[in-house]
Amino acid sequence: QRSIFVDEAILDINYIPDAVLHREAEYRMLEALFDNMVTAPYEMSQKAVILGGVGSGKTLLAQYYGRRLRERAAQRRVKLNHVHLNCRELRGSLFMVLSRAVRRLRPDFPERGYAANELMDILRQIMNEDNSQVLLCLDEVDVLIEKEGSDALYYLTRFHEAEPDAPRRLSLILISKDEGAFSKLDRSTISSLQRNVIRMPEYDRGQMGDILAYRVERAFRRDAVPPEIVDFISELSIKEHGDARYAIDILRSAGKVAEASQSTQVQPEHVREAAVGVLPTLNKETVRQLSLHEQLVLLGVARFFQSHSVTHGT
Repeated sequence: QRSIFVDEAILDINYIPDAVLHREAEYRMLEALFDNMVTAPYEMSQKAVILGGVGSGKTLLAQYYGRRLRERAAQRRVKLNHVHLNCRELRGSLFMVLSRAVRRLRPDFPERGYAANELMDILRQIMNEDNSQVLLCLDEVDVLIEKEGSDALYYLTRFHEAEPDAPRRLSLILISKDEGAFSKLDRSTISSLQRNVIRMPEYDRGQMGDILAYRVERAFRRDAVPPEIVDFISELSIKEHGDARYAIDILRSAGKVAEASQSTQVQPEHVREAAVGVLPTLNKETVRQLSLHEQLVLLGVARFFQSHSVTHGT
């Protein structure tokens, strides 16, 4: 039996689509802030903060914009690098952040042997040698703040103060789900960041449906995922605060469950099984704590959905 997937990679967490749906206004804000790196290179350094809940598209927006900016720079023969780093993966260490940034520009650079302040100077030296600019995106920057305190962002936001008359080569995008983390910064650093804050609202049900339909059209065979399944997954994800990552994970897992069942189409029961696997919401201990009447109601609901291929029941 052939797979119901055409390109499963489109459902991967690291996939960057050709369009970022329902984030047009936020994308335009990034353009307004950072396009000068291409249109007027070396003249200005910018900083921005992207705030939003889990699955609100923060990382995707930053990566998509960085890719587009790099493409436009190449067209104009402007030397520009987009470096996107996750601070949690780098253990909230300024040394590891700077070391990874340097190695993106110089892959053969040694991983050890330098202090963070030395790496800052080396990063500056590399950009000067290459006559290039870097758009540095620090994802989950709250982890960096928690580990390093205010000093890390203090030094990064003042990168150009050592050479005030030199070309402006480094710009920053800081990404976080926790706005409160920034309260731990010193007042001058907060002041330099709070002018350019991009807030990502939760997706509503219609927007989530559009996002899922975009992925379905490209990842699955035609008619493998009916519209009612898209609506069903959208509804589930809205209960999780409009988490698009959660919705796409369920979509992918439901497709795998359908394949394992030798089904040519994703059914509601496949989505339910996938949802339990992606984010368990009901365990045996919870059931034991229900009254006998509540357990009987739950049993009736479970038996209804076992015997009916529908997304909802009354």
